[in-house]
Amino acid sequence: MQSQQEGGQRQAQGNSQPPASISSLLVADCGSVSTKVSLFGLVEGQYRLMARGEAPTTLTPPQEDITVGIIQAINTIEFITGRHFVSNGQILSPEQESGDGVDIFITTMSAGGPLRMVVLGGVSAGLEELARQAVSGLYVETYALPSPAFQSALAKVPVSVGANQTFAQGAAGPWTPERVKQERDQQQARIREIQPHAALIVGMADGPAGPTPLQEACQLLVETVKGQKDAQAPWSVLYAGAPQYVDAVRQMLQSVADVNRVDPLVSQAQLGTISVATAALHERDVLQHVPGYQRLLSWSGATPVATATSLSSLVRFLAQHYAMNVMATDVGGMTTTVMVAGEQGEFIPRVNAGVGVGMGCGTILQRVGARQIARWLPFTITDDELRQFTVSRMMHPYAAPASARELQICQAFAREAMRLTLEEVKKNTSELPDADLILATGGVFAHAPRYGQIALMLLDALQPRGVTSLVVDRTMLIPQLGAVATVAPVAAVQVNENDAVTHRLGTCVVPFGAVRPGTPAVRVDVEYSNGRQQSVEVMGGTIEVIPLQMNEQALLSLFPVAGVDVGLGPGERARAAEEIDGGLVGLIIDARGRPLVLPENETERQARLLQWLHVLHAEA
Repeated sequence: MQSQQEGGQRQAQGNSQPPASISSLLVADCGSVSTKVSLFGLVEGQYRLMARGEAPTTLTPPQEDITVGIIQAINTIEFITGRHFVSNGQILSPEQESGDGVDIFITTMSAGGPLRMVVLGGVSAGLEELARQAVSGLYVETYALPSPAFQSALAKVPVSVGANQTFAQGAAGPWTPERVKQERDQQQARIREIQPHAALIVGMADGPAGPTPLQEACQLLVETVKGQKDAQAPWSVLYAGAPQYVDAVRQMLQSVADVNRVDPLVSQAQLGTISVATAALHERDVLQHVPGYQRLLSWSGATPVATATSLSSLVRFLAQHYAMNVMATDVGGMTTTVMVAGEQGEFIPRVNAGVGVGMGCGTILQRVGARQIARWLPFTITDDELRQFTVSRMMHPYAAPASARELQICQAFAREAMRLTLEEVKKNTSELPDADLILATGGVFAHAPRYGQIALMLLDALQPRGVTSLVVDRTMLIPQLGAVATVAPVAAVQVNENDAVTHRLGTCVVPFGAVRPGTPAVRVDVEYSNGRQQSVEVMGGTIEVIPLQMNEQALLSLFPVAGVDVGLGPGERARAAEEIDGGLVGLIIDARGRPLVLPENETERQARLLQWLHVLHAEA
């Protein structure tokens, strides 16, 4: 590393506008476990990935400064390129004639954890689901705490307990004043346990308990602050309740909260305004409190954005640009994301904060149980060994698997992380569009030693149907490119096409419907571009790989048996109008059926898993 050089070179101090001509960009993606930095530059008039570096994210002592990890990753790029980008703890900008420095520095972030938000007031099951949908594309965890008055009003059997109060008889007994107080005390304890960053207050005046739930929500916040010596005020409150009571709510919360009014939450039409307001809270209450954020901000040509926000921009662009249904999955150490963008403009995001293959392993184990994870392993494992692995991953999330056994356990956690997140995605739609393209990004994919392992993880967890292309982002660029597009859209497009999506695993054909194990499911005829032909009959319950390598194309004809569907209806034959592309794995025919059901017998299940691993050359 050298000090600042002469010749007019300057340090970036919070550039607010990008230079008129951008020749080079440094893009950092700061995750909960690792920080990736990429250098983009012009090569023969096209933006390309020049070099990349990776280092552990430095949010904990002794560094406790996110910029330290970024500089460590940049040092790798400096070593590779022989150029210098950092001097005296600052990014050198703009790029100089010597090649040192960079025109733009951009940051995306998922470090710092999610925004924790409690949903208070008249929280019906429908409003709880709407609130969850509103923040589904953000790093947010929601916790619903319906007011006692609202809960009592929803109970079925009314019970009179006083001259001016009517409560109800529920499953836990009558809603007496004592029970109401007990519920309020439990909610205060729950809030102290959650330690939320913000609250969302919902409920309309014509609800079953009238405006009382809004009043109780305010009282709960006030009492929680008064009863907690170290409570941080003011709270961040989004008010999405009855508009006629907004002034009263502000009056009640004036000493403990900043109240931001948004559209009353009554239907999906209000999700956008709540999402935007919540994203602003995430930046203010989470990102800006990340150690080193202000220093990072001084480097940036644009305000740091959440990685999920950047990814969603790119996924929607790809769906519109290529007129296809795109599914993207990003499996990180603490967060798993699945986003689906349709060619008709549909967009269904889900950011599953707290679920990942690093510190998020504990959440997965708690939610699904040891046996659900162990079912993906071709060997026997005890619950105790699985718990020990989980604790180790949570304590040392950056450590690479030390053995083939640990690698397979980690990939089993990745399957469950994606499966859990996809289930959340499906809650937001009556019918999920079949993916034409699946993009996979994240360290568990980028560092997988065999491409077949990646393909099998995606097929097992996401279970696509019909004909789908599988692409892995080995460079881990995809989450960054949406942010790049805000300042250099041409660079984002060219780097995506030239570098980010070049690792095509292959085309996958998945017959579904009445697929019966041990009987023929589909015949696949392949006509290669060189004139060679091949015909393969695939049995139900199996996977076959037909050779079709990178830079190789073929015409595909599919002949399913009666009752089996390849995308055009049960028993309907299909012939590709255009040649399909090969890939690093080949043409994959997954005839295991949908939904995928693993054998209950452990010996049979392990044998089946080993067979599938062997077919895809995915043995650890």
